[in-house]
Amino acid sequence: MELDKRDIAYSKVYAKVLNFLSFSKRSRKELLDKVDKYISKSGLDAKDKTLIKEQITLSLERDGYLKDDTDVDFARSYIEGLRNSGKSLNYLKISHFLVKKGISKEIIDDFLGNLDKNLIYESALHDAKKKLSSLDKEDKYTKKKKLLNYLYRKGYPFDISSSVVDTLL
Repeated sequence: MELDKRDIAYSKVYAKVLNFLSFSKRSRKELLDKVDKYISKSGLDAKDKTLIKEQITLSLERDGYLKDDTDVDFARSYIEGLRNSGKSLNYLKISHFLVKKGISKEIIDDFLGNLDKNLIYESALHDAKKKLSSLDKEDKYTKKKKLLNYLYRKGYPFDISSSVVDTLL
């Protein structure tokens, strides 16, 4: 039996998607966007592209790559990765990144609400110390104001930012 164009395209796209998944956890939106991208390059007509997308989506769900909690796993993995890497743990960056990846606002709020305040404090303290070195020539009031604004712009909550500034100055 000879394979038709659709079956060949399905096999190629599915293999590419599995390869894409092999590098790290992905959000549902990110995965479906990649499926769309790979299918658009297949050279098939719109009807066949739609059929292949549905077929691939069903296969991914059946094989356990695309589940209801895919976004929750992705968000958890991303935040754990930040925590382990020592990078800044600020709400604004995390929230913006996760929204860009298609994670729902409820999931983001849940994870941000569960972040350890001490980790965020340590991260803010680290960022503030780096910024403080550039404010050597300023008076104490100006340093305090600029440092607070800097931390707030970076996405740290006001209570943590003010506590860090009070600690440093």
